[in-house]
Amino acid sequence: MTQHNRKNLLGFLMTSLMLSGCGADNSDLNGRNSGKGMLTVSITDAAVDSATAVWVQFTGVEIKPEEGKSLHYDFEKPVSINLLNLQGSLSQAFFNNSMVDSGRYNWARLKVKAELDGTLDSYIKLDDGSEHELEIPSSAQTGLKVNTPFDVTANASNQITIDFDLRKSIVFSTGDYKLKPSLRLVNNKDTNTVTGSFDISLASDAGCSDADPLTGNAVYLYEGHDIIPDDIDNKTSNPVTTALLSFNALSGNLDYELGFIPTGDYTLAFTCQADLDMPETDDVIVFSDTSNITVTAPETDITNLTPIR
Repeated sequence: MTQHNRKNLLGFLMTSLMLSGCGADNSDLNGRNSGKGMLTVSITDAAVDSATAVWVQFTGVEIKPEEGKSLHYDFEKPVSINLLNLQGSLSQAFFNNSMVDSGRYNWARLKVKAELDGTLDSYIKLDDGSEHELEIPSSAQTGLKVNTPFDVTANASNQITIDFDLRKSIVFSTGDYKLKPSLRLVNNKDTNTVTGSFDISLASDAGCSDADPLTGNAVYLYEGHDIIPDDIDNKTSNPVTTALLSFNALSGNLDYELGFIPTGDYTLAFTCQADLDMPETDDVIVFSDTSNITVTAPETDITNLTPIR
């Protein structure tokens, strides 16, 4: 359940779009086989509260062509990535410029090591300095599958990014931290980055989770205009992604950045109670400001911003 408090405040002082996608570069292949394309898979993250690091160890990638068997690419050495370093438009490639057959692919699977075995392969470090193993049930057998089709164009550099949304994914259960990933896959060339600011007065409201105006603040992004925002419960009306806000000492405002957002219409919503939002429960989260935006093609730098009053 959600209490939606619509204030006559325009908390979005600025919203803009910046290019985050990269188009094809035919020069990369130097005239190689026209039935092949270069594929790069990168990771980005929507952050979670109360943690200073979230390390995930990747051991390979599996991709499934529309026709034929899936293709396995196992790394010589595991690749460990701190997902909290990859917020907003930041990403890290771990399957880089690899030659694969061109054509349609049905899904991608990330191979990870995240087991309760006494080894800190995948783990979370909390604000108090404690470190806890992360477990993904059956991770060794199934990995992390993203059922989103994508295309690999021949004679081109193809870049896809997988958003590893920690706010939706980390669950504390029976004394252990479990990773139940909520992943989305995008083609970089079809996305943009949304940036903006909120008036810090919104974070000083009596309804915030605590008296500190710099904690518990997040922006949630929902697909479609005029969406009434709801908490994250992995059921219905979940946001596409979220972002923490940072204090800008020069402007005195709270800044945000949402990276790798596909073109389309969205609703942005601000809450200063994000730290109370548990991903597997229906929580009462107050959103104190909302606004419609339209994310346009990467070639443009235009936003249609219509505040909801």
